[in-house]
Amino acid sequence: MNILKAFVKRTGYSIGRMARETGLALDAAGSRYTKDIAHLELLSRHRNIMPLYDLQPIILNDTYVAPNATLVGEVFLGAQTTVWYGATLRADINAIRIGSNCSIGDQTVINTTPSLPFGVPASVNIGNNVNIENNCSLYSCTIDDGVQVGFKSIVLEGSRLERGSVIGPNSVVPPGRLIPAGTYWAGNPVEYVRDLTEQEIQENISALDNNVKLGSDHQYGYLPEEDAQRAH
Repeated sequence: MNILKAFVKRTGYSIGRMARETGLALDAAGSRYTKDIAHLELLSRHRNIMPLYDLQPIILNDTYVAPNATLVGEVFLGAQTTVWYGATLRADINAIRIGSNCSIGDQTVINTTPSLPFGVPASVNIGNNVNIENNCSLYSCTIDDGVQVGFKSIVLEGSRLERGSVIGPNSVVPPGRLIPAGTYWAGNPVEYVRDLTEQEIQENISALDNNVKLGSDHQYGYLPEEDAQRAH
């Protein structure tokens, strides 16, 4: 009887191990096919790039997506853009398009509404050199090049932030609001504070260059050396 129990236990263990290792191998193969390096991460197995039907996230070269960030559906990320820890980009209704050299901060959420009035696009469109700080929420809005959105700020549907504008921390941009180029706004709801100098606008853009190197350090710095080389 003891021999039979031991045989059943050993057989169950062997079958379970075989199924588990087969699943891991299939997961790694599928991850490589979709250019997802999550299977190389030792500390997190979070699935961060998720197609939705025929809508597949598109990520250009030198772009870093944190292992516990989430991209769903029709998401486009330009080159040298970083999506930091815990951020969620949910393009299951309309597209989310983000340009090059942008930073999407920790715990930031970007999603879309089904439609907007007056023919305004219901997608999220973010230009180049844009800095979205931590814990922000963006909803079917348009953000032009060189914009900075302060931490814990909310940008609501139909609003547009023109080139080089800055939204202060803990601010709310109401639906349909236009923020003129080169200006600083803050508050709930946001109010005009002052004009920005051209030097301040350029400094905000230049500060994003550090995110490119930092994203690369995070992407490859915590993997085994042979896996980091293969990921490159």
